[in-house]
Amino acid sequence: MIFVAGYIPHLLSHGSGRRPRSSMDASALRKYGSLALIVVLAALMTALAVQNRQLRQQQALLVSKVEQISKAVHGLPEGAQPEALDATALDSQAVTLAGPASGRQVLYFFSPACRFCLASVPQIQALDAAARNNGNRAFEMVGVSLPPHETAEDYARQHGFVFPVVNDTDDRIRQRYNTTLVPMVVVIEDGRIIYRHVGQLKDRSVDAITGAFVIHAARSAAPAPAG
Repeated sequence: MIFVAGYIPHLLSHGSGRRPRSSMDASALRKYGSLALIVVLAALMTALAVQNRQLRQQQALLVSKVEQISKAVHGLPEGAQPEALDATALDSQAVTLAGPASGRQVLYFFSPACRFCLASVPQIQALDAAARNNGNRAFEMVGVSLPPHETAEDYARQHGFVFPVVNDTDDRIRQRYNTTLVPMVVVIEDGRIIYRHVGQLKDRSVDAITGAFVIHAARSAAPAPAG
């Protein structure tokens, strides 16, 4: 009996190998507490990511609206009918801007020092190709160079501008068209402005400019609303 009685406490303290319940509860608490913290942090990171995306979208929308407002004050509005101007291009060719008999014209205002104009050169070249190869929807392309005037001819030659380019040294054309930002493209039909683009041109800008004549023709052909 003495042997058995002495063995039982030894078995209880060493033989089972189990930790006391209080130790297990503390370990489980730490484990689940860590998991809960991870979940909370993940939720916070997700919420912050969503909020950050929404802020970026709102900022982009605000920038877009500011750009639209800014561009709206540059150039004459659609529907305006500027007085015709006679000018001489760099190649001595006589051109008339927005004359009643000028038909379809696209005026391209640029500056040799403008990096956005430089970035728009491929689109201007595509626009010029469309002007000459558009069948019955062909139009006349005319460039208007703003300061610095001394580099206008080299700039036009370097970038392959085969359309007439007027060097606006007396500032008449810029003032007439209220050109305060370049690049600017003005689409004219029969002396009236039917479309205007301000800012760097993209590939879609070329489609919008050439399509302006089609849209204008469709509107002109549409019957007037009944009074």
